[in-house]
Amino acid sequence: MNTTTILRSCFSVLLAAISLAPPVSALDYPLSSEAIREAYFLGSGDPEKRVLFFDKYAKHYPIAKSGPYVASIRFETPYYMIAERVSQAFTNYHTPDAEQEYLGKPGLCRVRVEIYYGVSDIPTAHYQTNYDIQLKQHDKEIPIKRTWTEGMVSGNDFGPTMPGVYVTAEYNANDIDSEAPATVEVLAPDGNNVNETFDLDSLR
Repeated sequence: MNTTTILRSCFSVLLAAISLAPPVSALDYPLSSEAIREAYFLGSGDPEKRVLFFDKYAKHYPIAKSGPYVASIRFETPYYMIAERVSQAFTNYHTPDAEQEYLGKPGLCRVRVEIYYGVSDIPTAHYQTNYDIQLKQHDKEIPIKRTWTEGMVSGNDFGPTMPGVYVTAEYNANDIDSEAPATVEVLAPDGNNVNETFDLDSLR
């Protein structure tokens, strides 16, 4: 067998191995040690690359002319949440710490909605926080584990202000099909609901 034949055989074996390898999906759960380490280095690495990576998980919407509006919807996978956790660590937090915290533990997914009050002639519009989140797959709503609302805080020359809120819904990763699109519906108190479908195969 000559060298060319050997190289062709090796190349064929390599292609077969690649084709048989399971695809990396958004909810490759439970996450392996390798995936946790990769998420750790993403979270602790180049901030610009991290921002670009995180932005793949969000859908952004234009500013409304008046009244409260949904500015963005973000679908956070277990992998995303580890990277974000690492990026926000202010103390010594190393790869073994991340593995100990996440390896073999129940996985979570989150839907995070960014809502701005905007310009409104109705004073009570600034206090409307009763937005509901629904996550659906296969025409069925996925049960929420817990949900909460947080006020945004920004500052200017006149002191801190609260331009809007974050509404977050948390889900068990086991309840989500990683091979099916996930549709998020944000139910607004004024009826201006927002629907967005996330292709989970395009996420990590």
